[in-house]
Amino acid sequence: MKAVFGVLVTLLVSVSFAQSIGVKDIPADGDTTISVKKGSTADNKYEVTSGEDDIEGEEANLIKEARANWKKACADWKKELKDLNKDNQVLSMNCGKMVCSKDGVENTCSSKATYKLKIQVK
Repeated sequence: MKAVFGVLVTLLVSVSFAQSIGVKDIPADGDTTISVKKGSTADNKYEVTSGEDDIEGEEANLIKEARANWKKACADWKKELKDLNKDNQVLSMNCGKMVCSKDGVENTCSSKATYKLKIQVK
């Protein structure tokens, strides 16, 4: 019985020492980074990033033409976003809500576009 108790105490003491980390004699001059990770390390190959862009159609005299110009600008933005991210995956892209304004006789439509990309980091 004493032998079993002695073995259990020895195991508990060795496990408690195995979980501690000591860092000594590291020079303090310059940049120093110490990283300690416990458990499995999940190396993420991909990172999801999101952003915004402004889309603005060309000016036009008629509001109907201004809306058509915005739709063309939206389609061009989507095509360019896809072309620039061939190696990565486009998760979502949205041209946003079109807002038209009038300056004198010229009409302009614009919006705030949003996108999400899955980018390979490793």
